Amino acid sequence: MFFSDPACPWCYVGKGNLDTALENLRSSGDEVADRVVVNWRSFFIDPETNPRGEDYLAYNRRRWGSDGWAQSLPGRQEGLKFKNWKTWPNTLLAARLIHLAGERGGWELRHRAKGIIFRMIYEDGLNVSEPAVVEAAGRELGLDGVGDWLRSDEGKREVLQEAREASRAGIGGVPYFICSREGS
Repeated sequence: MFFSDPACPWCYVGKGNLDTALENLRSSGDEVADRVVVNWRSFFIDPETNPRGEDYLAYNRRRWGSDGWAQSLPGRQEGLKFKNWKTWPNTLLAARLIHLAGERGGWELRHRAKGIIFRMIYEDGLNVSEPAVVEAAGRELGLDGVGDWLRSDEGKREVLQEAREASRAGIGGVPYFICSREGS
């Protein structure tokens, strides 16, 4: 399981590292690569983030005093550029879309959805708190009827339950990986 929040830049780095590890495993020819399943789970770093998202610098100043911590993110050396990070988003809609992708297309589509949301936040400078942005991500994934689905409350209960499960398990920060073998 991989607990993460798209608002977390460390989770973006974690997904990048996971993608590299998965690619290395696949290219090694190891048969275990075909059995790997990434079970994404929702987590909300700051559920009190404005529902419309917040300006990147204003949020960082309010929460941590500055954005100095973000200047040395290791992903910059690993090909993740963080070139256009403008907003600290409220990620409830994005989490719902990621959940929907998993429901309709399994873990691979959920994994792809996570990547698209990360790209939108950190590279494209888009605000995934905005329904139109998340709907565009859904269209990119080929999810029919995504706009109507997002305008409903579907998936909300499930992603909030995942976040509560993380809290009950003592998970207080992300990214948080739990690795296990089939049947364990």
